[in-house]
Amino acid sequence: MIKNRKGFTLVELVVVIAILGILAGLAIPRFMDATATARGARIVADLRTIDSAIMMYNAKTGTLPTGIADLTTDGGAAGKLLVVEPTPVTGDAIFPSQANTNKTNVTATEYDYDAADGRATIDLDGAEYTAEQLSAGGSYGKTTPTP
Repeated sequence: MIKNRKGFTLVELVVVIAILGILAGLAIPRFMDATATARGARIVADLRTIDSAIMMYNAKTGTLPTGIADLTTDGGAAGKLLVVEPTPVTGDAIFPSQANTNKTNVTATEYDYDAADGRATIDLDGAEYTAEQLSAGGSYGKTTPTP
């Protein structure tokens, strides 16, 4: 018998590969949910940034802007409050007000402005939602929200 053996047996290598496969199978779905959660958080943060710029515009001019473009204009009544108009990320998103398993496919290419409320919104599944409705304290559903 050879007592001075070096290396691993085929069975040991197969066991290690199987364990790594199981761990990868558990980790990849969690990573995908983390990416979707980050997309949702970015959309909520963008909406809140636009809302803050709207409030600053109102404080400087005493009126609400006519659109988001008013917030990015150098020569506007309140000056340039946003460097650029944010654009929403597209793809699956999980918002804090939803259970972790509910994903929404975001297809909107721009944020909207509700001049009546003076709030930034995003169109999801045919309904407009504000940052508060998409964040932890809000409500998110398939019906049009009431302001």
